[in-house]
Amino acid sequence: MTHLPARRTAADPMGLMDDFSAYMNRMMGPYFAPMETGEGSWTPLSDVSENAEAYHVDIELPGVAREDITVDIEGQELTVTGEFHREDHGDGTGRRSSRREGRFEFGLRMPHTVDAANCSASLEDGVLCLTIPKAASEGHRKIEIK
Repeated sequence: MTHLPARRTAADPMGLMDDFSAYMNRMMGPYFAPMETGEGSWTPLSDVSENAEAYHVDIELPGVAREDITVDIEGQELTVTGEFHREDHGDGTGRRSSRREGRFEFGLRMPHTVDAANCSASLEDGVLCLTIPKAASEGHRKIEIK
Protein backbone atom coordinates (compact mmCIF):
# COMPACT_ATOMS: atom_id res chain seq x y z
CA MET A 1 0.00 0.00 0.00
CA THR A 2 1.37 3.41 -0.93
CA HIS A 3 1.18 6.00 1.87
CA LEU A 4 1.09 9.75 1.58
CA PRO A 5 4.18 11.57 2.87
CA ALA A 6 3.96 13.26 6.27
CA ARG A 7 5.18 16.52 4.71
CA ARG A 8 3.70 17.74 1.45
CA THR A 9 5.55 19.61 -1.26
CA ALA A 10 4.72 23.18 -2.26
CA ALA A 11 3.27 21.86 -5.55
CA ASP A 12 0.65 19.95 -3.59
CA PRO A 13 -2.47 21.99 -2.68
CA MET A 14 -2.16 20.86 0.95
CA GLY A 15 1.38 22.24 0.91
CA LEU A 16 -0.17 25.70 0.69
CA MET A 17 -2.05 25.01 3.94
CA ASP A 18 1.17 23.84 5.60
CA ASP A 19 2.89 27.03 4.42
CA PHE A 20 0.02 29.14 5.76
CA SER A 21 0.15 27.33 9.11
CA ALA A 22 3.89 27.91 9.35
CA TYR A 23 3.39 31.60 8.49
CA MET A 24 0.71 32.00 11.17
CA ASN A 25 2.92 30.26 13.73
CA ARG A 26 5.69 32.77 13.01
CA MET A 27 3.28 35.71 13.19
CA MET A 28 1.94 34.69 16.62
CA GLY A 29 5.29 35.66 18.11
CA PRO A 30 6.66 34.42 21.40
CA TYR A 31 3.25 34.05 23.08
CA PHE A 32 2.37 30.37 22.72
CA ALA A 33 4.85 30.02 19.86
CA PRO A 34 5.07 26.38 18.75
CA MET A 35 8.48 24.79 18.39
CA GLU A 36 9.68 23.62 14.99
CA THR A 37 9.03 19.99 14.19
CA GLY A 38 11.79 17.74 12.93
CA GLU A 39 12.15 16.79 9.29
CA GLY A 40 9.52 14.26 8.25
CA SER A 41 7.36 14.76 11.32
CA TRP A 42 3.90 16.29 11.56
CA THR A 43 2.19 18.47 14.14
CA PRO A 44 -1.16 17.34 15.58
CA LEU A 45 -4.09 19.75 15.91
CA SER A 46 -4.48 21.33 19.34
CA ASP A 47 -6.36 23.79 21.54
CA VAL A 48 -4.57 25.82 24.22
CA SER A 49 -6.35 27.81 26.90
CA GLU A 50 -5.51 29.20 30.30
CA ASN A 51 -7.17 30.45 33.43
CA ALA A 52 -5.69 32.04 36.56
CA GLU A 53 -4.41 28.69 37.88
CA ALA A 54 -3.29 26.63 34.88
CA TYR A 55 -2.78 26.11 31.15
CA HIS A 56 -4.97 23.51 29.44
CA VAL A 57 -3.73 21.81 26.29
CA ASP A 58 -5.85 19.40 24.24
CA ILE A 59 -4.03 17.58 21.43
CA GLU A 60 -5.80 15.41 18.85
CA LEU A 61 -4.06 12.03 18.62
CA PRO A 62 -6.67 9.58 17.30
CA GLY A 63 -5.41 6.02 17.06
CA VAL A 64 -2.17 6.73 18.95
CA ALA A 65 -1.47 4.37 21.86
CA ARG A 66 -0.46 5.76 25.28
CA GLU A 67 2.87 3.94 25.11
CA ASP A 68 3.69 5.75 21.85
CA ILE A 69 3.37 9.24 23.40
CA THR A 70 6.03 11.10 25.42
CA VAL A 71 5.24 14.32 27.31
CA ASP A 72 8.15 16.44 28.58
CA ILE A 73 8.24 19.77 30.41
CA GLU A 74 11.47 21.64 30.95
CA GLY A 75 11.22 25.20 32.25
CA GLN A 76 8.43 26.81 30.24
CA GLU A 77 8.75 24.40 27.29
CA LEU A 78 6.21 21.65 26.70
CA THR A 79 7.10 18.95 24.17
CA VAL A 80 4.84 16.10 23.13
CA THR A 81 6.36 13.56 20.76
CA GLY A 82 5.48 10.12 19.52
CA GLU A 83 4.58 8.01 16.57
CA PHE A 84 1.39 6.88 14.89
CA HIS A 85 1.48 3.38 13.42
CA ARG A 86 -1.13 2.65 10.79
CA GLU A 87 -2.65 -0.81 10.92
CA ASP A 88 -1.66 -2.96 7.95
CA HIS A 89 -4.62 -4.79 6.45
CA GLY A 90 -2.49 -7.23 4.47
CA ASP A 91 -2.09 -7.50 0.74
CA GLY A 92 -4.19 -5.34 -1.47
CA THR A 93 -4.33 -2.08 -3.30
CA GLY A 94 -4.68 1.11 -1.35
CA ARG A 95 -7.55 3.17 -2.71
CA ARG A 96 -7.33 6.23 -0.51
CA SER A 97 -5.13 7.43 2.33
CA SER A 98 -5.38 10.88 3.89
CA ARG A 99 -4.40 10.20 7.52
CA ARG A 100 -0.98 11.26 8.62
CA GLU A 101 1.35 8.65 10.01
CA GLY A 102 4.83 8.38 11.42
CA ARG A 103 6.54 10.63 13.92
CA PHE A 104 4.71 13.64 15.34
CA GLU A 105 5.93 16.52 17.46
CA PHE A 106 4.06 19.28 19.29
CA GLY A 107 5.88 22.06 21.11
CA LEU A 108 4.68 25.00 23.16
CA ARG A 109 6.47 27.71 25.12
CA MET A 110 4.26 29.00 27.91
CA PRO A 111 4.64 32.70 28.80
CA HIS A 112 4.82 32.10 32.58
CA THR A 113 6.71 29.63 34.75
CA VAL A 114 4.84 26.43 35.50
CA ASP A 115 4.66 23.89 38.31
CA ALA A 116 5.99 20.86 36.41
CA ALA A 117 5.70 18.58 39.46
CA ASN A 118 1.90 18.90 39.54
CA CYS A 119 1.05 18.51 35.83
CA SER A 120 -1.50 15.92 34.79
CA ALA A 121 -2.27 14.15 31.52
CA SER A 122 -5.07 11.89 30.30
CA LEU A 123 -5.85 10.29 26.95
CA GLU A 124 -9.55 9.83 26.20
CA ASP A 125 -11.29 9.34 22.86
CA GLY A 126 -8.12 10.17 20.94
CA VAL A 127 -7.52 13.50 22.70
CA LEU A 128 -4.53 14.03 24.99
CA CYS A 129 -5.62 16.46 27.74
CA LEU A 130 -2.87 18.21 29.69
CA THR A 131 -3.33 20.44 32.73
CA ILE A 132 -0.22 22.45 33.56
CA PRO A 133 -0.48 24.52 36.76
CA LYS A 134 1.10 27.95 36.82
CA ALA A 135 3.85 28.47 39.39
CA ALA A 136 3.12 30.89 42.20
CA SER A 137 4.70 34.27 41.64
CA GLU A 138 5.33 37.17 43.90
CA GLY A 139 3.47 39.37 41.46
CA HIS A 140 4.38 42.82 40.28
CA ARG A 141 7.12 44.62 42.16
CA LYS A 142 8.31 48.21 41.77
CA ILE A 143 12.08 48.63 42.07
CA GLU A 144 13.42 51.82 43.53
CA ILE A 145 16.28 53.44 41.64
CA LYS A 146 19.11 54.63 43.87
